[in-house]
Amino acid sequence: MEGVGLVAPCPDKLASRAPPAVPPDVYDEDYFLDVCAGSKEWRASAGTEASGVYAGLVALAGVTPGDTLVDIGTGRGELLVAALDAGATRSVGVEYSESAVALARRTLAARGVGDRADVLHCDARAVPLPAGAADVVTFCDVVEHLTPDELADALGEANRLLRPGGRVFVHTFPTRTIYDVTYRTLRIVLGRWRRWPRDPRNEHERIMHVNEQTRSSLRRALHHTGFDPVDVWRGDAVYVDFLPGERAKHLYRRLAAHRPTRPLAVANLFASARKPGGER
Repeated sequence: MEGVGLVAPCPDKLASRAPPAVPPDVYDEDYFLDVCAGSKEWRASAGTEASGVYAGLVALAGVTPGDTLVDIGTGRGELLVAALDAGATRSVGVEYSESAVALARRTLAARGVGDRADVLHCDARAVPLPAGAADVVTFCDVVEHLTPDELADALGEANRLLRPGGRVFVHTFPTRTIYDVTYRTLRIVLGRWRRWPRDPRNEHERIMHVNEQTRSSLRRALHHTGFDPVDVWRGDAVYVDFLPGERAKHLYRRLAAHRPTRPLAVANLFASARKPGGER
């Protein structure tokens, strides 16, 4: 994979597919430098430092020395560097946003890892890498940005890229439940339906989040694209910034603190699954 550089999507794979539901130019430089997690650390250091969240994700993904990692929707590219720090031999980012590709390349240059990492400018549904090229494929805060059909194609491509026994790792935030179940219920129960917005999502989420997940929907998506076994679990993020009022925020925190009600308030999900075959 060394020296693959910037390449176009494979035209034969994309010819029969619809254009991306969310156009790539929506993900501009301002989005990656002002909205995405870890932007504060990246801006302060011009890409030489990264939020600790990336090392944490790499650890959860199970990256081990000698692995090759492909990161779908790599954004500014911090995960690529974190994988190398964990012992990966090679890491490759996939991005369809030109702004993200430019920022990720700045990250790799700032960290001096351009000989071991690269970024491909292409569609996640058609990645120009050979089958079996990766030990680990990651989707960190990406799946909620893909329609169900796009997600199925992207996961299918991840399956192709993985060697037998290879691993796919997913993190998604926020869940559909905290908005469509918990918020709607509180809006009625607290009698605030006249003052609370019908949809509490922010502007970026309304435009970009075309497929927020639940634990069961994420498990189905992975199973349906050939991964087995599949493990999906809840994280510990309690997201309350969107709630109008301290009472509602307090209720979300209380729900998250108790095991029976955690699914109603925890805002993130993780998943890990394997491509059948090979050693486990």
